[in-house]
Amino acid sequence: MKKLVSICLIGALMASLAGCAKTGKKQDEYILQIGTVLNEADPLYVALTEVFEKQVEEKTNGAIDVQIYSGGQLGTDEDVLEQALVGSGVGVITEAGRLSNYVYDFGVLLAPYVASDYEEAQKLFETNTYHELCNRLEDKGFHILSFNYYQGERELFTRKPVAEPADLSGQRIRSSGAQVVTSTLEAMGANTNVLAWSESYQALQQKVIDGVEVHLSAAVGSSIQEVTNYLSFTGHQQLLTALVVSQKWFENLPKEYQEIITDASYEAGISGSESVIHKNDEYLQTLIDGGIEVVDCDVEAFRKACEVVYDELGYTDIKAKLDAELGR
Repeated sequence: MKKLVSICLIGALMASLAGCAKTGKKQDEYILQIGTVLNEADPLYVALTEVFEKQVEEKTNGAIDVQIYSGGQLGTDEDVLEQALVGSGVGVITEAGRLSNYVYDFGVLLAPYVASDYEEAQKLFETNTYHELCNRLEDKGFHILSFNYYQGERELFTRKPVAEPADLSGQRIRSSGAQVVTSTLEAMGANTNVLAWSESYQALQQKVIDGVEVHLSAAVGSSIQEVTNYLSFTGHQQLLTALVVSQKWFENLPKEYQEIITDASYEAGISGSESVIHKNDEYLQTLIDGGIEVVDCDVEAFRKACEVVYDELGYTDIKAKLDAELGR
């Protein structure tokens, strides 16, 4: 009888320990689902899977399970941001224009010609002004892991040639819906039509719109050369994007894990950005081989036309502050 009781007690103890271990493991596991509209061949998507996901899972010994979803599988950027807002373990690669829906002044970081190239764009995100904006965004419920995912310059892809602002008159160009994007396109001379990027190809095919403004990697990824004829290198925006997660979710991570995912995001951003820059000539050749003709456009005329955007959107003062910090 004593032997039977001992066996039962040992069994109960083992079950209890197993239960505690199981419970402890469950408590220490986190899931981070990252959504992006990028396709799986895009350099930034590759960086997310091969650098960010790999580093985070290795350095946390699998305690953070990173899941990357391409092609808008988690929904639009706005959908994912709204999930993050309520504390869900989700993240999204998105740009300053969309973040301006929550902190209006973020839009200045995507304003026309606020930076002339990748290096100058990077410097914007080293300023005190940028860090102040991040603090305000955290108060709204979001946390930026890093803002260094460069997608390239935004250019114009159209069915008719566009060499100067007057050529955009009457043309319907797709806008993401961010006010800074819409205002920029309208200042350049276009009419705008707000559409999800995933709808752009069909909209061009059905002549709902006449063109899009987009960077080369996304143009190739969505086969824009099949439904447009001309490319104008306006370079009106330098598209640096951020990996944004829920502030509440981030705060619930152990300090060590916070540092790991922050560092991994930065490393992934550098890797992906370098790949984008390296492949830009390849993307351009793909577009040309697909029938795209490059237009010799008057960039200075577009730059001058866009000067009104800062006044219209109330960004004149914050732009002056950025200029002062950057010594320009």
